[in-house]
Amino acid sequence: MPEISASVEVPAPPAVVWEVLTDTDAYPRWNTLLTVSGDLEAGETVAARLSVPGLPTVSFSPTITAVEPERELRWESSLLGFDAEHVFRLEPTDDGGTRFVQTETVDGPLAGRVVGRLDRRLRRGFEQMNVGLRRRATELA
Repeated sequence: MPEISASVEVPAPPAVVWEVLTDTDAYPRWNTLLTVSGDLEAGETVAARLSVPGLPTVSFSPTITAVEPERELRWESSLLGFDAEHVFRLEPTDDGGTRFVQTETVDGPLAGRVVGRLDRRLRRGFEQMNVGLRRRATELA
């Protein structure tokens, strides 16, 4: 299954990074990739919009599959015949900061071909979100 991943070092502890990640009402202030509304609780379905640079904005309804405060948020979705799992992972660093990693794994008959064509744009969107999260967490820390 094809996978796209991007990470960033954040000079803030996991508790602060988690607060930024899960405060979806504040996303418009810093997150250019996603808007999310709904409860980030395992088993819940939320409403989301994905704005990847250079592509049309897409609405989707992921189901939250894992919530481990200060460690991981995970959801699954289906869009255009593809099944995807997205993971936001927070890893504490030795200096008291956080390594924030987001990974998208896609499955479906043409997943490899489609992800291959969109890889650069999707990765750029992930990186932009990561930079925004880093900036916001640094402000709050």
